[in-house]
Amino acid sequence: MKRNTWIGAGTGLVLALGASAANAAPVWHAGDVIVRGGASAVVPDEQTHRKSGTLASALAGTHVSVGNDVKPSVTLAYMITDHIDVELLAAWPFKHDVKLQGGALGGTDLGSIKHLPPTLSFDYHFETGTPLSPYVGVGVNYTLFFDEHVHRQAAAAGVTGLDLSNSFGPAAQVGLDYRIGDHWLVNANVRYISIDSNAHVNTAGGGHTKVNLDINPWVYTAAVGYRF
Repeated sequence: MKRNTWIGAGTGLVLALGASAANAAPVWHAGDVIVRGGASAVVPDEQTHRKSGTLASALAGTHVSVGNDVKPSVTLAYMITDHIDVELLAAWPFKHDVKLQGGALGGTDLGSIKHLPPTLSFDYHFETGTPLSPYVGVGVNYTLFFDEHVHRQAAAAGVTGLDLSNSFGPAAQVGLDYRIGDHWLVNANVRYISIDSNAHVNTAGGGHTKVNLDINPWVYTAAVGYRF
């Protein structure tokens, strides 16, 4: 709830700034290319839904926990107009520990996964009459999961394989650029990505369990950028 409150307040501030300076000179111009590089923290807001298969009964009351991670990230934006850009987010692969919480299997260290989260967005930049340029955006994300590993504790309990299905879903963001001279800038950004995956767990003797897992991370980014 607190996160939603802060995002709502930030969005309201962005809209207020834009409305109060509608006639200000634009910070960006059509044709500008903006490259930002920094670090992104991925903080999953995971939810576990349907469970089916071999371990469905044993997983009653259990949910899947996905750990946080921080990795380098980069965005490339092209200003279509003075206010609207198209932006691509890329990052170094994020690695997350996957654990079971609650129920009979609570506390089990299941394994680890890696993912790449390329996200394409369209952003609207508001004018404030200052070097500050707040923006909001919406887009689409494709999450590619790979390099899944079963950890020792789960392997000892009979788990032989872990696989997560790739995901395609919407994304939204709120951000703020601060111009330093004609080319350089610093940036802060909060992004929400809808990631709906199916986790497949294989067990000894040919057992298979499917768990619907919404990872839905908040992504917090701090970056330095350059306008070409």
